[in-house]
Formats: sequence, C-alpha cells, structure tokens
Amino acid sequence: MSIALADTRKFTISRTGLEVHDHLSFEEWSSLAPLLNEAARGVAFVIGDWLIYGFDRFGRSEAQKAATRVRSEDYESAIQLTGLDRATLQTYAHVSRKVPSLLRNKDLSWEHHKIVAKLPHPDQERWLQEAARNLAKGHPVSTRRLRRSISAGRLLESDEVDLPESDRGIENHIPFVNRLSAWWSRMQEQGWQNEATDEQRAALKRDLQPIVSIYNEL
Repeated sequence: MSIALADTRKFTISRTGLEVHDHLSFEEWSSLAPLLNEAARGVAFVIGDWLIYGFDRFGRSEAQKAATRVRSEDYESAIQLTGLDRATLQTYAHVSRKVPSLLRNKDLSWEHHKIVAKLPHPDQERWLQEAARNLAKGHPVSTRRLRRSISAGRLLESDEVDLPESDRGIENHIPFVNRLSAWWSRMQEQGWQNEATDEQRAALKRDLQPIVSIYNEL
C-alpha cells in the first residue's frame, strides 16, 4: 500500500521508498521536506496513540480498562494490521500512554520522550523543558546525556557524560527519589490504595519508615 502526500499524483511514498511519476519542480520537491520530516519524527507517537485508542475503545471491556496490561490478543490484532513486531508496538504504546500529549515537545525526538516515560509527569515536564531550552540556545541535549543526567539528578555537562560513574562525585539521591515516585505512581494507577487491606497498608508503612526517619533527621 502506498500513501500519496500533498494531494498530488506526481509521486507516492511506500515502505520501499519514494516513486516519482511525473517531473517535480524545485518548489514541489523542496516542499516535501517538511512533510517527510514531520512523518519521520512523529510516526512513533502516531502509532502509539492509535494503539492506545484502539485498545481502550475496542479491545477491552469497561471492567478491564482500569488495568494497565493490554491483552495478548489485542497486540496480535495490531501486529496483523500494521506488520510491526510486538516489541515495537509495545514500546510505542508504552511511551504514548505514559507521556501525555500536553507534555510532548515537538522540537525533541521521540527517543527523548521515551527516556522520560518512566518518570512522574512533573519530572517529565522538567526534563523535557530543560532539553528544549538548551536546544533553543544551540546546545542540544543528546539522548545519552539526558539519560545520564536523569540518573545524576541534574543536567550534566557534555564532558561529564563520558566520565566513569565513579568519577562524578558524591552519589546523588535524586534518582532514588525518582524511582520511588515512579513506583508509587504505578501503584496508584493500579488502584492499590482502593484494594489494599489494612495489613498491607501497615506493612508498607513499616517498609517506608526508614525514609521518614531520614526526613526527620534533616
């Protein structure tokens, strides 16, 4: 199946490439660049959003929609419809589910959004905005730098990214706080507070007591 762009019959684009059926003017040729750029940069989010809509609208009953796990048969249908493998579809759906459209930044790559998908929404916004600000200043933040900066709890300088972990100074507490916050967000999404017994709540409070103790000592 091929896809015609810009309401023209002079060319078609398919999975095997661009086929020109009639001569293009320089203006027509150059006008394709923004369309191709948008298609390439946005396809992962487009597919992810398409999957989420289909899963929520057609794939699950009302009782199942509270669950975060998508049924295997739903992915089987998506695999048949798109021709993409399960791992790719799962990744696209995961990022689209975790990073809401309001937080997405058109100037950053999908890979940047994939890196922050594990974080709570406020932290997603913080890191995406930080990367976008640096990009606007002419100092783009690579995905490798972003990933390591999140682990460090601050935006690392470019020359710091290549340093061994042991040479980056005192261990930072922020990554551990981020992981704990992300874990609690997942627990809330799964409805743990509504379903937990008194014994489970008491056990979790005991497990979290060391954190309270650290807070009280400050």
